[in-house]
Amino acid sequence: MDQQTIIFIVTIIFILGIILILVFVSRSQSQQRFELQKMIQKNEQMQNEQLNSFQDRMSMQILQFQNSMTESVRNDLNRLNEASFQHLNHLDAKVNSSLMQGFEKTSQSFMSIKEQMARIDETQKSLKSLSSSIASLQNVMTDKKTRGTYGEVELYSLMKQVFGDNSSRWQSQYRLSNGFVADCVMFAPNPLGIIVIDSKFPLENYNRMYDDTLNAADSERIRNAFRRDVRKHINDITEKYIIPSETADAAYMFIPAEAIFAEIYGHFDDLVQYSYQKNVFIVSPTTLIAYLTAIRAIYLSQQRNDKVAEIQQEYIRLSSEFERFSKRFDSVESDFARTYKDMQEVQITSSKIINRFHDIEAVKLDAGKEKKEVTDEN
Repeated sequence: MDQQTIIFIVTIIFILGIILILVFVSRSQSQQRFELQKMIQKNEQMQNEQLNSFQDRMSMQILQFQNSMTESVRNDLNRLNEASFQHLNHLDAKVNSSLMQGFEKTSQSFMSIKEQMARIDETQKSLKSLSSSIASLQNVMTDKKTRGTYGEVELYSLMKQVFGDNSSRWQSQYRLSNGFVADCVMFAPNPLGIIVIDSKFPLENYNRMYDDTLNAADSERIRNAFRRDVRKHINDITEKYIIPSETADAAYMFIPAEAIFAEIYGHFDDLVQYSYQKNVFIVSPTTLIAYLTAIRAIYLSQQRNDKVAEIQQEYIRLSSEFERFSKRFDSVESDFARTYKDMQEVQITSSKIINRFHDIEAVKLDAGKEKKEVTDEN
């Protein structure tokens, strides 16, 4: 063979070698592309499986978190309701107990007043019968000492009927700072203080005034003597038994005979006015019992006022408890409202997270479908 033929054959062999190399390279690239696509599909499958597993775990954790939060809030609300119910029951029992005690004390006070009023009625009945007997006793008591004793006994009887033997309300034969001894003193509520009651019985000249054998001049003379006797008694009481800063500003002159008392107030108006000027009040058994009853009513009213003050203090303390309860209840209500708001926000966030996972899952699945379609086309 000539040289051209050899060159041609070599060229043909060379071209065939290049073609073989190109075919081999092409097949190698196709195999690599197939392996690469297979690897990509495997990675995508693993990623999808991991994503699904992660979604399942997250859903389970979110569900557990929601259940835990719901159970915790439910338990807190149950404890709060139980504590509020117990506190309200305790407060209601305390209020009912205080009211019942107040009602019982008020009922006892009214019953005591009713009993005392019944005693006063009995005392007035006794005084009526006693007044009717005084007229017959006037003819017997001609001795001054006997009359004085009778007046004191009558006075003490009235004091016992109204106040009993209560030494904190009255006392007989009470010695004052000036050395004089009063027949009786009454310890009245402030601002009255110690009220002196002195028994006087101007009976002699009173009986002589009603002597039918006297002429007009003698009758007038005896009336003036009776007036002087009464004025002297008034002056003695003013000087002896009205002491500034120790006794009350006024005192009582007790006349145990209703007839003499009526005579003074009916026919000796000058004596009545003079007694007012000297701050000495002339009283009889009937009028004295009225004064004593009024002062006793003041005592009872003062006691009731003291009880009312205690009840008011209890109501003030109860009001403070109510205010404290209201503040604490408002605080609990505010905490509950804040917790409820936080739960709503947590629920909203949880819904957003779940929706976001759904969106992510939808995007990954769509991406997986597109890649699968590309692989199928290849």
